[in-house]
Amino acid sequence: MNNLIKIYEKEILVMKIMAVKGMTPRKFYLLYKEFGNLTKIWNFVRKNNQLEFKFKNDQNNELNIHNTKNSFSDKYNIDIWVKSQIIRLKKMSAKIMLFDDVNYPTLLKESYSPPPILYYMGEKLTNLSQAISIVGSRRATKYGKSTAYQLANQLSSLGITIVSGFARGIDSAAHIGAKDEIGGTIAIFGNGLDICYPKENKDLYKELIGKGSIVSEFPLGTPPERLNFPRRNRLISGISYGVVIVEAGERSGALITANFALEQGREVFAVPGAIFNENSIGVNRLIQDGAKLVTSVDDILEEFGLEIKNIKDYKERKRRKSKEEIRKETKKETGYKKSLNIDSLIKNLKNEEKKVYFILDDFPQHIDEIAKKCNLDVARIGDILTLLELKDIINHHSGNRYSTKFIKDI
Repeated sequence: MNNLIKIYEKEILVMKIMAVKGMTPRKFYLLYKEFGNLTKIWNFVRKNNQLEFKFKNDQNNELNIHNTKNSFSDKYNIDIWVKSQIIRLKKMSAKIMLFDDVNYPTLLKESYSPPPILYYMGEKLTNLSQAISIVGSRRATKYGKSTAYQLANQLSSLGITIVSGFARGIDSAAHIGAKDEIGGTIAIFGNGLDICYPKENKDLYKELIGKGSIVSEFPLGTPPERLNFPRRNRLISGISYGVVIVEAGERSGALITANFALEQGREVFAVPGAIFNENSIGVNRLIQDGAKLVTSVDDILEEFGLEIKNIKDYKERKRRKSKEEIRKETKKETGYKKSLNIDSLIKNLKNEEKKVYFILDDFPQHIDEIAKKCNLDVARIGDILTLLELKDIINHHSGNRYSTKFIKDI
C-alpha cells in the first residue's frame, strides 16, 4: 500500500487540494503560480485555512469533516479517503491525468482554468489529436437522434473524435454513431466514473471503455448532481475544436455548452429544426445569433484546417454516391422487400409483435428503452425481438440495440 501511495504521490496531493471545499481550478492555478510546488500548496492550504472536506467514504455514507488547521483528525480522514480512491481506481483499471501531463488534451490545456485532474478509463483520451463535440436535447426526436448519429458516424470515419456528455437522446446517439469508427468517441461525465448515468446506458458505458474513453474531473462516488453538469459542459467544449448543437429547447443544457464554446473561442454549429417544435427553439435561436447552420458534414469540415485521415476516401465515396447509385440502391431494396413479401409479413404479425415492430425505426434503440415504450418486461421483449429478427425484418446491433431493417413507408 505504501508503495502505491509513493507512486501516486503527486496525484494524491492534487486530489487533496481539489477536495478542499471552495477550491476551484482557478484558485488552484493561482496557488500554483505563487508556489510552483504541490507540497507547498497543500501545506499552505492546511496552515492558513479552516479545512472542510466533503466526499464519500467506502460505505457510501457522506463524510463532512470540519476542523481547524493541523488537527490529526482532518489529516487522518482525508488520507483515508484518498487511499480509498486510489485503491478503487486501480481495481477499476481507471487512470489519472494531471494538468502537466504530456497527454493532457492540448485545446483543453489552453482553455481558461482547465481541470487540474482528470479521471479516465479507455485509451482514446491519451491519443486525442482532434475532436468535435455533438450535444443536444435529452428529449430528442427520432430526426434529432438520427442526425446526431449520422454526423458523428461520418466525422469519426474521417478520424475526428466525437465528444459528448453521455446523456439520453442526442449525446447517446452521437456516441453510438462514432464508437466503431477510427475517430472513436469520448464521454464526459458529470459524476464519478464508477456511476453509470443514465443507468440505461450501461452497455454503452462498457463499450466506450473498450473503444473510446470515459472522462470525469470528479472523484469516484460523486453523484450526478445538477450543479456538476455546467462543469461537465465546459469540459466538453474546451476539449474540442467546435461544438455542434442538434436540437435544443429554450432552456436546454446544450445552450450552456454553446456559451462556454463561445467564451473559449470555439466554433458553434447548429442543425436547424422544425419551427413549431419546442426542441428547435434554442437551436434556431443560435442560428439567428450567428451560429453556423449545418446541413451536412461538409459544413463542419470546411471551417477547420483539420488533418482528415480518410479525406480522399471520403471524397471518393461522396463522388460515387450519385443519384444513379441511390436509385439503384432504392430499386434493390424495393426488390428485396417484394421478395420477402414484407407487407404480408408485417400484416401477419401477432399483436405484441406488431406493437414492438412499430415502436422501432431506422435508429437503433436499446432493449430497455423498447420495453419501457411497449410497457412489457425485458425478458418478453427479448423473445419478441428474436422472433422479428428471425423473420428478417429487424436488425440487431451491438449493445442490445435494435432497428427496423427498412425505412418505413410514410
